[in-house]
Amino acid sequence: MMIETDLPPYIQYLLIAIQLAAVGVFIMLIWPHLKQEKWREKFIENRTARSIIIVFVLIFLFLYGMSAFFDAFFPVERLD
Repeated sequence: MMIETDLPPYIQYLLIAIQLAAVGVFIMLIWPHLKQEKWREKFIENRTARSIIIVFVLIFLFLYGMSAFFDAFFPVERLD
């Protein structure tokens, strides 16, 4: 069985480069659409959208805090 630490370093760097290239291509494809949107009117001045964004941020912070708590106080132990 092979895990990621068994890969040669050049393959790990190649995979990282492919992922960065994919992010770059994605940003190049969506950038014209992002520039045309009126973000302030759509998300900040709209009270419903702003409330939903705040709720999602609070949920994310709660989940991040819970995972940090369990990682700190109940770490995963190897069985072998």
